[in-house]
Amino acid sequence: MMKDKKLYIQLYSIHGLIRARGPELGRNADTGGQTKYVLELAKNLSKDPRVGKIELITRKIKDKSVSGDYSEPSERINDKLNIVRIRCGGGKYIRKELLWNHLEEFVDKSIKHIKSLGRLPDVIHSTTQMQVTCARSCPSFSEFHLFILAIL
Repeated sequence: MMKDKKLYIQLYSIHGLIRARGPELGRNADTGGQTKYVLELAKNLSKDPRVGKIELITRKIKDKSVSGDYSEPSERINDKLNIVRIRCGGGKYIRKELLWNHLEEFVDKSIKHIKSLGRLPDVIHSTTQMQVTCARSCPSFSEFHLFILAIL
């Protein structure tokens, strides 16, 4: 890392029911410990002076059965941290166990998002489903990072 360059971190959690204000912890199986973990991780990382930008990437959901908050393309948490929502698998809420067929679409749209920013993340961290999806193509998660960089 260059001396004056601050880290750009992307955290991925495909669960989708993630918001900063009033997280619905315990609403269902998708809003438990993983949601709490990724929100707390992102908030704590944003306090580090070496970090310049954090994006928590999740699914964009537009469904009458859940809050309209989840259909917002982005949500600012603080000056360094934003939740970015990417649509995949349609707009309806889909529980995590049924998302497998939509993960490649999520990865493709995530790559498109990264390209639109003009800067590669210094760190990419994902939750289990994303790691498993990437492992289908790459034997290790660190190779996934190289795979993403090669695509970009």
